[in-house]
Amino acid sequence: MNRRASQSRGCEEKRLLATNTSAPRSVLHVDLDAFFASVEIRDNPSLAGKPVAVGYSDGQRGVICAASYEARAFGVRAALSTHVARARCPQLILVEPRHDRYSEISHEVMSLLDTWSPIVEQVSVDEAFLDLAGTQQLHGDAHDVAQEVKRAVKIETGLAISIGGGASKLVAKIASSASKPDGLLIIPAEEQAAWLAPQPVGVIPGIGPVAQATLRELGVSTCGDLASAPDDHLLRRFGAHGPTLKLLAIGRDDSPVHPGDDRKSLGREMTLDEDVADPHALETLLLDLVESVAHSLRNEGLLARTVTLKLKDTEFVTITRQVKLPHASNLSGPLFGSARTLLRAVAQGEPYRLIGVSTSDFTSDEQLGLFDGEVTAREQAITVAADELRARFGDGVIKRARLLSSEDER
Repeated sequence: MNRRASQSRGCEEKRLLATNTSAPRSVLHVDLDAFFASVEIRDNPSLAGKPVAVGYSDGQRGVICAASYEARAFGVRAALSTHVARARCPQLILVEPRHDRYSEISHEVMSLLDTWSPIVEQVSVDEAFLDLAGTQQLHGDAHDVAQEVKRAVKIETGLAISIGGGASKLVAKIASSASKPDGLLIIPAEEQAAWLAPQPVGVIPGIGPVAQATLRELGVSTCGDLASAPDDHLLRRFGAHGPTLKLLAIGRDDSPVHPGDDRKSLGREMTLDEDVADPHALETLLLDLVESVAHSLRNEGLLARTVTLKLKDTEFVTITRQVKLPHASNLSGPLFGSARTLLRAVAQGEPYRLIGVSTSDFTSDEQLGLFDGEVTAREQAITVAADELRARFGDGVIKRARLLSSEDER
């Protein structure tokens, strides 16, 4: 837990080295395999080899949040209703989410990553990018680092991870997905265009089913096809974004790896395996994400003044809505209440492929439980007591009731 502090000097030396070098860019994408389910299996070895899903029980809002690879073999996926999941896999073992535990393990893994690079960007609870430029003299090439990271995470946490590497975040992420589960795939910069060429265009983040259908009308089905497609055709169908797609098809992505030294926001998002239009399922997934964010805020001693909802529709258009809280908070109640209000204002039965929530505009000074309105002394006391019980006796000792009003249950 104190790894960051103990390695601060070494990280600063690596930072200077990384910023004073002309070495080619080298990026790793680290992705914990079936993270929630894997943590449950690690903590309860009797679940190993069985179809396990993390989610909420049957009922109107019963929904799957994550599934083991054994469960996925039956078609059980995130955002699937629990009722349908049980129909597809009668022997499914359902475990309720324990976000305190997932946050704890995530923190351990992210702290480990500091060992190999000072520039680490955590993009979700179970994945991160590492910029390795300038660190080769300390740790070797990307393949060497990836092997060591996999070994260290396995030893320290007992979990398997998949790692992809390349000259850009885009290629690294595609490579990690291609290597799952428990894989390692590094794509040299000079080979990335050739490696991407036979891949379906859907491997590029942002090119969903609708965009794929449009590209098929143009005779484009692979990244190689996209790379050689006429600019005017792409401009006509995709506007100014069209030519950019050609660059992505050959792995060109200059987006930097943003280190998390100065926390500007904290959030979680979930890419859904299937489009979800059911408002009840979306609210349950949102609640699950808020619980995780709220716990992380409390761990870091932060209070958020702003909540942002993020949705991505079937055409991969990103929709964001933001609201200021009456009072800064790190409690699930006010955070979820605000996020749910935003969701209800936007989602009117349309299907979505991604849902996320983030918090920002942080403070650590404002005292909770002393205000009128959403943030109450009662909820603060309950949250503190629950956190203390989980810390002493484990996450399973207490479960939080749904933050949905009785009006919503009708």
